Amino acid sequence: MSSSKRKAPQPKVVFEGVSKTFKKKGEPLEVLSAIDLTVDEGEFVCLLGPSGCGKSTLLNIAGGFERPTRGSVKIDGAEIVAPSSKRVFVFQEYGIFPWASVWDNVVLGIRHKSKAEQHRIVGEVIELVGLEGFERAYPMELSGGMKQRVEVARALAVEPDVLFMDEPFGALDSLTRLTLRTELLRIWNERKPTILFVTHDVDEAMQLAERIVVFSARPGRIAEIVSVDMPHPRDIGGVEYGNIKNRLYELLGVTHMI
Repeated sequence: MSSSKRKAPQPKVVFEGVSKTFKKKGEPLEVLSAIDLTVDEGEFVCLLGPSGCGKSTLLNIAGGFERPTRGSVKIDGAEIVAPSSKRVFVFQEYGIFPWASVWDNVVLGIRHKSKAEQHRIVGEVIELVGLEGFERAYPMELSGGMKQRVEVARALAVEPDVLFMDEPFGALDSLTRLTLRTELLRIWNERKPTILFVTHDVDEAMQLAERIVVFSARPGRIAEIVSVDMPHPRDIGGVEYGNIKNRLYELLGVTHMI
């Protein structure tokens, strides 16, 4: 038997019947309803849907920052009840410290390691995100895209089990977004972290994800899970790309495209 046979996918993150209700002015507000989803180890999954449909709430539940009203989330078979350093978030707003250099921002989560390990890991991830030569620069000296690279480098430094990304490129200009999507895919192909990526941008989801989980309007339910079985970089002018994109717009309720 060939030793090169591909391993069967291993479940990494499992959502079982996850629902969430908040109180708003004393009244219940259901934002998520009965979410069942399994994300495999090393998979890149986008959560796509309109604003307010509960995508970010689901991410916060998976990260241990919120508790579901009903249901559970398990990572590697263990139920999530609190945050962990092995589950890292990258947000749209820059979370880096303005008074610290690139190096000091990136090293933050691994200060418990030896100085030699810190030096090795920080050097590796700074090179991986393309920030060589900027190690001693401060955030005020960096562009928006470079600041997001610092955030990604800091996340990768702790070697997370799961990388949660909540519209991380939403505040950037279109050309920088395209560049960082390409860079993120390169990093994912090299490191193969499990990524859950929230977006409301159809093209962004199409260009990044192996599977796209499409949410309905609030309360968020899974309308459909769409596989994007296309090699990277994806041919945005191709027939298959266009067909999948049209299906996503249809699921989102957009029937007339310009």
